[in-house]
Parts: sequence; C-alpha cells; structure tokens
Amino acid sequence: MKKLLVMLLMLGLSMVLLAGCGSSGIGGNIIKDEGALVKIMDQFKNLDGLKGQEIQVFQDVNVYTGETGNRVIINVLKPGTDDEVDNYEYRGGWGKANPVQLSGKGKAVDNCISLNKLDFAKVPQMYKAMEDKLKDIEGTKIDDYFSFRYWRGNWYAFMGAKSPRATYSAEFDLEGNMTKFQKN
Repeated sequence: MKKLLVMLLMLGLSMVLLAGCGSSGIGGNIIKDEGALVKIMDQFKNLDGLKGQEIQVFQDVNVYTGETGNRVIINVLKPGTDDEVDNYEYRGGWGKANPVQLSGKGKAVDNCISLNKLDFAKVPQMYKAMEDKLKDIEGTKIDDYFSFRYWRGNWYAFMGAKSPRATYSAEFDLEGNMTKFQKN
C-alpha cells in the first residue's frame, strides 16, 4: 500500500511539473514586466505569412493581463493588400489569422502604422510613469489593460486606473512620454 501511495504521489508530481513546463506562454504582468511584450511581439513577427514582411497595424493593439491571463489582440493589414485586415490573438501563444469584416468609407491602409513604430519596450516605462502619477492617490490600481490606438489621424498609447473614489486615464506619445493625464 505504501509503494502504491508513493507511486501515485510521484506520478501526480510529474504531471504537475510537465504541465508547468509545457506552456510557451509568458507569465507575470506583460504590461509592466520588462521585455515581456517585446518577446511576444517578436514571436508575432516570425509567424508564417508575416516573417520578413512589413507588418502594418490597423487601428489598435490591445494588451490584457491579470486574472484572465495575458492576452494581446492585434489587427494587421494582410501583407500584399491595402484593404484586407486579419486579426491575431495571443493567449499563451499566437493563434492563426482570422479575417476582419470592415465597414465604412476609405481604405484600411490609411488607418495603419508600421509595427516597427510601436515600441513595446517602452510600455513598462509608461506603466512606471503612471505609477508615479498615482502614488499619492490612496487605493489606486492601474488597469490590467493597455493599448496603442489610432484616433483622428494620430497614434498614441492609453492606460487607465481606478481608485475607490475615481477613475483616471493617461495618454502617451509613441516615444513613451505622458502627454495627457486626467481624472475622469
């Protein structure tokens, strides 16, 4: 009986270790941890169909972390087109491209930016600037969400926070400098 119990315990421990090692996902807080988003986006640039291509981001990149896990959602102009957009999602690894239905006038290419112009290495610096801005506000927590956004002809980065009494938002230029901070 003792041998059976030890064997079952060893088998259980082995399963836990294998499960922990089998994931290619990046843990921690990918918004504030140095290098995490850079690694994820380097993996993205090397996907089949994107590797070696000039990748054009369409309208936004959304990054989530926290209890729901790490997630990145990005829409890109399909290489070789000027009006076909594909959606990709990272959840421990990148999924395949899914076509996006577009509506409205104009060409998708007019709402794009080169992925190389979005500096994911600066995101933890933006997080730190947000922490510094909020340090004297009791009970404030930075949201588990970050985005690069396109609005009215301009690209910028966005981050938000909540306290028991208010919400806050900050905008950053693509160099990582805070350009706007407000209590909402």
